Amino acid sequence: MACFRANICLILVLAALATGAAGTRAEDQVLLRAREGAAAMIRGQFDRAVALYDEALATPDVSNFVQASIYSDRGIAKWRMKQTKEAIEDFNQSIQLAPESPTAYNNRGNVLMELGHPEEALKDFDRAIALSPSYGAAYINRGNAYAALHQYEAAFEAFRKAAELMPQSGLPFNGRGRTHTELERYHAAVRDLSRAISLDQRYAAAYRNRAEANFAIANYAAAAADATLALDLEPDVPQPNLVLLRARAYAAENKLREAIADFDTALELNPDLIDAYVERGILFANNRRFDDAIGDYNRAIEMDYKNARAYALRAEAKLNSDQPDEALLDVNQALALALGDPLALRIRASVYEKQERLEDAILDYQRALAKDPFQTESREALVRLGQEVPIATGQPLADPVDGWVITEPAPGRYIASNPDYGSLRAELEMFGAGKPRVLEWKLLRDALSGIGLLKYYAGNIGEGGDLEYVAIVDTRANKIVSIEPHAWGSQTAQWNWQAVSVVVTDPDGHANEVTLRQVRQRATPVARRDDGGFFGLGAQPQPRGESRRARRGGGGAPGGGGGVFDWLFR
Repeated sequence: MACFRANICLILVLAALATGAAGTRAEDQVLLRAREGAAAMIRGQFDRAVALYDEALATPDVSNFVQASIYSDRGIAKWRMKQTKEAIEDFNQSIQLAPESPTAYNNRGNVLMELGHPEEALKDFDRAIALSPSYGAAYINRGNAYAALHQYEAAFEAFRKAAELMPQSGLPFNGRGRTHTELERYHAAVRDLSRAISLDQRYAAAYRNRAEANFAIANYAAAAADATLALDLEPDVPQPNLVLLRARAYAAENKLREAIADFDTALELNPDLIDAYVERGILFANNRRFDDAIGDYNRAIEMDYKNARAYALRAEAKLNSDQPDEALLDVNQALALALGDPLALRIRASVYEKQERLEDAILDYQRALAKDPFQTESREALVRLGQEVPIATGQPLADPVDGWVITEPAPGRYIASNPDYGSLRAELEMFGAGKPRVLEWKLLRDALSGIGLLKYYAGNIGEGGDLEYVAIVDTRANKIVSIEPHAWGSQTAQWNWQAVSVVVTDPDGHANEVTLRQVRQRATPVARRDDGGFFGLGAQPQPRGESRRARRGGGGAPGGGGGVFDWLFR
C-alpha cells in the first residue's frame, strides 16, 4: 500500500525556491502558487493543487530548478487522482529539467510499481540512490521492488539499509519483517515487526504482518490479538483474509464461537474465499460435527475441483463418520492431484489402518513423516503400531553437541533435535550463507527451569562476519519460544535477564523482551553467577543504545529539483 507523506524538509525546499526566485516578481508568484499547491496537497485537495501548479508552470522565464520541482509535485497530485499516465509524463519532464534530482526518480518508480512494472521501477530507485546514497525512502521502495520480483534476500538488504538511515521510522522494519516472513524466518519477523509497532502504534500493516508471523510459529493468541488491532485501526477497509487468519487462530485455540463468527464474516466479505470453507470444515471436524465439515469441503470442491487439501480433509471426515471406503476414494483423488502430499499420505494411512491393512498404513505413515518431520500424528501412529521412529529425518550435518543434532529434511529447512527431548523439533532460522551448527546448549534453573538456550551458527554475511543466534527452547512445552541474536561478527548482543523474561538488545541497539514464564509469584532472577556464559550472564557489553549507524539519520533526499513531497510504500 502506498503511503503519501509531506516531506519534513518542506520549509527548506520552499526556502530554496525563494532563493532561486529572488529579485523577480514572476518567480515570487510562482513561489506563492507552489506554496498554495503544497498546502492543497496536504489537505488532500489534489484537483486544487493541480490547478495551482498549472498556473505556476504557465509563468514564463522560470528557472529549470523551480519548474522541475513543480512538475514533480504535480505528478504526485495527478497520481493521487489516478491519472497515472499524466503523472509519469510530469515526472519525465521533471527529470529532463533536473536530471540530478533523486526525488523525481523515486516518485516515478512508485508509479511504475503501481502499474505492475517492478523491473523498471527498480532502475529508478537505483538511480535515486546513486544520486543520494542516504535516501532512506528510496531504499524502502527498492526493497518493495525486489520483493515484488521475489528476490527476498536483496529486498532484505535494501530494508536493512533503510533501517540504518531511518531508525525512528517503522516503515523499514515493517518491510524487513515482511521479508523475513517470505524467507520463513518467522521469529525474526516478529522481532522486526514489533520494532515497527513500537515506533508507530497505529501501524495497521505492521499488526497485519505480525499476525501472520505469529500464526506461523503457533503463537495463536498473539496472532488473534494482532489481527484484531489491525482490523480496529482500519474499520472501513474490507479485509476478508485477515478475518480468516483470526478465525484460524481462534480455531487453533478451540474458541468455537469466535472462530465460526469470523469464518462467517470472511465469507460475507468474500463468498469466493475457498480457504474459509476448508478451514471452517477443519473446525467442525475437530468438534466432531462431521456432517457440517463434509458440507464445507463439498462447497470448496465445487468451487475448485482440483483442491487436493479439500479432498484429503473430506476423506478424513468420512473416515470419522465410519465411511472408510468413500474416504479412500477421496484421499486417492487428493494424491492424484498432489503426489506425495504429507497430509494426504497420513490420512490414507489412517484409512488403511481402519481397514486393517497395516503394512500399507505403516508405509504411508513413514512416507508422510519423511515429507513433514513435524507431523506428530504420523510419528505417534508409528509408535502405536510398534515401529521404531527416528528422532530426526535426514542425515546429521555434524556430530552431536550435548545430544543435539541438526538435520536438513528439505532444502533450506533445518531441524535441531535431541533424544532427551523426543517430542521437540526445533526449526532453526538462517540469516547468511552456510549450514547451521550447534555451538552450545545450556539449561536454566530456578524460576526458568525447563528453558534451554541453544546457541548456533546462523550463517556468514561476508565482511560482516559470522552470525550467532540463540534458540530459546521451552523443553516442557516442546517448542521454540523465540530466536534471538547473540553476535553479528564482532558485535555482541546484550541479554538482560529479568525474573521470568529476558530483554535482548541486538548490536544495532534494538531491544526485544521475550516472556519465558507466566508470572505466578515473585521469582528470583535466574542466575547471578559470573561465568561469562553466552546467554548474557557474566561479562557482556553495556547497552549500546542508539547505534552509530542509526545516529547518521536522515531519510529524505537532499538536493534540488525534487519537489516538496516524498513517497513511501508500506
